[in-house]
Formats: sequence, C-alpha cells, structure tokens
Amino acid sequence: MSTTPFNVRLPDWALQYINSRAADTGTTKTDVLLEALHALQVQDRQALMRKGYAEMREIDKLIAEESL
Repeated sequence: MSTTPFNVRLPDWALQYINSRAADTGTTKTDVLLEALHALQVQDRQALMRKGYAEMREIDKLIAEESL
C-alpha cells in the first residue's frame, strides 16, 4: 500500500489520545488513525445497509399486499 503524507490540525485531546493509543498498543500514530477510519467506514457501511434493508422491507410489504 502506498502512502502519502499530509498535515492535519487536531485539538490537543485528539493528539494526546492518538499518542497514548499508539504507545499502549505498540503501533504507530498512522496505524491508530487507520484503525479509527476503518471503524468509521464499517459504521457507515452498516448504517447504509440498515437503510437499504428498511427500504427493501417496505418494498416487500407492498409486493406482498399486491399479491393478495
């Protein structure tokens, strides 16, 4: 995987947490941020799937009602 450096401004609490988490887990700050981004990506995907299932449930109800 290729990487590209970039700068970002973070509040002190965020940087302290990143540093602490990296030290506690024996990983890099980059790994901590990637782990957080992955968790957010999973969360977004799950929300999208919940929405899709809810929409399909409504469509299934309409189809079932039409076939009565």
